[in-house]
Amino acid sequence: MTINITDKAFFDWNSPLFTPLTIDISAQDIRLHSCGETIVLQGSLFHIDSDKELTAAWHLEESRFSILSLELTALEPTFLKKVTWFSGAWEAYDSRHVHATELQDNFLFLRKGDVSFFLSLDFPSSTITEHGITYQPWDEVSTQSTYHCHTITVAACQLSGIMVGDYDRAEIESVSAYIEQRFPLRFNRPVTSMTCITNRMTDVREGRIFYSMHDNPTILLNPDVLEREIDLCAEAGIEYYQVFEGVFDWPEDDTKSGDALHRLVDYAAQRGVRVGDYVHPGELYCPHYNYEHRRLERPEWRQLNASGNHGQFCLGSREYVDFLRQKLVDHNRKYDEQMICLDMLDIQPCYAPNHNHPEGDIYHQVRGLVELMVALADIHPEYLIWTNSGNWLEFMPKLVWYNPNIYLTDPHVREYTPNLNMLKLMGDTRREQMVTFHNTYMVPYRFYTNCEYYYAKRSRLHDLLFFEYSILQGLAVTPNICLGEWRTFLERIPYAKRDGCVAFLTKWLAFVRKNFDVWQHTRQVGDSPSIGAMEAYSHMDKDRGFICLVNQNPFAGTVTFPLNGAIGLEEAACYDLFEIYPQECPLSEQPLPYAQFGDVISCSIPPHSVRYIEIKPHEKSEGLKVFGLPSESVRTQQGYRLKLKAQQGEVIPIKLLLPEEENVESVSAQQIPTVPMYTFPASAALHGQVGNIVPVDVAFPRTRAPRELNRWVVQPNNMEIILPQQAICPFLGALVSRAHSEPIEIWLDVVLGDAYIGNKLEADNTDCSDEWLMNPLSEIDLRGQKQTFETVFELPFIEWNAFSPGFDDDAVIELSFTEPEKVGTISAVINGELIEVRKYTYATKKEWCSYYIELTGQVTPGTIHLTIEIEWS
Repeated sequence: MTINITDKAFFDWNSPLFTPLTIDISAQDIRLHSCGETIVLQGSLFHIDSDKELTAAWHLEESRFSILSLELTALEPTFLKKVTWFSGAWEAYDSRHVHATELQDNFLFLRKGDVSFFLSLDFPSSTITEHGITYQPWDEVSTQSTYHCHTITVAACQLSGIMVGDYDRAEIESVSAYIEQRFPLRFNRPVTSMTCITNRMTDVREGRIFYSMHDNPTILLNPDVLEREIDLCAEAGIEYYQVFEGVFDWPEDDTKSGDALHRLVDYAAQRGVRVGDYVHPGELYCPHYNYEHRRLERPEWRQLNASGNHGQFCLGSREYVDFLRQKLVDHNRKYDEQMICLDMLDIQPCYAPNHNHPEGDIYHQVRGLVELMVALADIHPEYLIWTNSGNWLEFMPKLVWYNPNIYLTDPHVREYTPNLNMLKLMGDTRREQMVTFHNTYMVPYRFYTNCEYYYAKRSRLHDLLFFEYSILQGLAVTPNICLGEWRTFLERIPYAKRDGCVAFLTKWLAFVRKNFDVWQHTRQVGDSPSIGAMEAYSHMDKDRGFICLVNQNPFAGTVTFPLNGAIGLEEAACYDLFEIYPQECPLSEQPLPYAQFGDVISCSIPPHSVRYIEIKPHEKSEGLKVFGLPSESVRTQQGYRLKLKAQQGEVIPIKLLLPEEENVESVSAQQIPTVPMYTFPASAALHGQVGNIVPVDVAFPRTRAPRELNRWVVQPNNMEIILPQQAICPFLGALVSRAHSEPIEIWLDVVLGDAYIGNKLEADNTDCSDEWLMNPLSEIDLRGQKQTFETVFELPFIEWNAFSPGFDDDAVIELSFTEPEKVGTISAVINGELIEVRKYTYATKKEWCSYYIELTGQVTPGTIHLTIEIEWS
């Protein structure tokens, strides 16, 4: 699979996101001008609905975008009912779009030619109609006081022509930039956090949810486990720790919880960790920790729906929101807490007549929520508000001005993808969710938290295989991360792996902090996450940055990207590209001796993997430079000796960049000797020299362990094909996991001599795979047709069944499908013997599954002939 970003690069992404805008305001109309296009409002700039006359004064501030403010004064007490900006009817536009959620409206887009004008009330709740952008304050304006209305922002952008759903990509990114730039940002650094909850055992009965205290850290019942988790936060560099229980979950008049929280906050502060707790703003008492079975009986504070039924407490009720705010502020100040998790929000239209808000109100509930958040944030400059499940998304993206770190929902599987590990499956789900919500709700990536959960242990492949992948796939999109049940993961893996996992996370959290100047900006420049997608996310600033490639699929792919504004580069300069993960070395796929602005780079991405590539201004190298593998080099009498390391059997294309005037006469390779019985032949093939650039293929000793199985012979018709062929066949091919492979070190000897006379340097990344594709796979009739897929591979090592550590350490073949429900019956034969095809059911989504074959205990090393027979349902 290949994604070519250059296909999408015709738009000049180096141009400013916001185009110059002027606003002409007269008594008859209002005109917006940008890039030669004009739209007209027949009406007035604003309209005020009040019971007495108010004096209005407006002001226009012009910067990156235009901000209109409005101040009202009264000669006598006046009730202000409604404020309407741009009151009237728009004319002379091509199309009109209102960005809205089910509960409120966000933005008005008016497109004219290749310009999109957008208008936004600078508050997370408004109503947009054909007659203007409105909200209903229902406030008293006292005599001679100044009442400040919500401001409104007007901006314009040039359309890119790239549609993502209903909106142009430039509209999405411009609105996202408006969200980032309209108000000062609270956090100009990555936000790292950890939550103490342990989900493994719950009692859900009679409307109650209780967690077992088996290994479950809480203030009241397991404070010693909390300290162990604080130590882990300090070790890894995690800044925030969210603890249970919250203040409303404490027993009445209990001092034990208060003393325990004081001790925990002090303990954490000594280790550089900030502690906070939890509240359910709609019910107060969390059903998971409501030890006393309490319920606040104040029906007059509750939402009243149109049918006359009560809902959660209404944040538009002045009495309730004042009570909640004061309780939480006093509690957080008393214990010096610096974060809070707000959970389970369910704002719905409220018709309660005693709440002093309009019928069917949403605005006043959002305003009450904002007041609560502002009051909590005022407790400490680093106070973190972190939201969890509920309908928070309804008020995005503008709620992030007050809610700067959003955790969208508890982990769940959103879209099917073939998988044998729940950690990877949920990581891919969270990434898909962040990308989808950015493109749908225009939330900037820097406000998301990737919640890395380790609770779903019931996988067929061990979490250790995907630990690094899952962390880096999230950091590719957002700089923020929260860990759930990480301690329990570290305690259940082999002890020898524990320090390496902690060190890995520590390294990458420090990396993102160090590079936050670019990591705060994320641009999606590849596919959106899905089966078959080849993803790329760039983090750039002028002439430097990083591009992160993600392949969630069980087959390899390629991403092609240009070094220009399409990925965020602005400087027409020369560049060096370095792979920083999974290996650290100059990138072999770049042009040599350096890349230039406008060059196109093609990078392969193995199955289930990420690659991180650094791009920075070129620096001339004085000595030998090796591209494609980490290396150590020494000068010899004949030239150079390079020390290289890779997995057994791999053939790695590398490139040598020699000092000026040096020429290669020959190359040779040998395994660095161990004992004779374990020293195997290696080889190297020289492919010519152009200037001082020398491409070499290095073949490492022994047989390559199998990974993706993509070359098949299909019956009927005996066709040789390469899978996947997604548009045609639900079968994507197969992936071998845990077939043992050993890293081997070799010496590559480079002999210098006279000028090389040989083949001209061929084009990079030549893909000969189409030679295998003899015929395209014909359209499959899914009405009972039977097909057989055959392949052959070599298996160098496999553990004996008696010595295999456990089922999740077995070597397996994953059989991948786009839609496993289309598989009616499936069987497999290995080397003439029938072998069981098993079904792995997803722990959190029982109706979804993947198919696999166990190799451990079934085969021995050597040639494996695999036949898969499928009858489609």
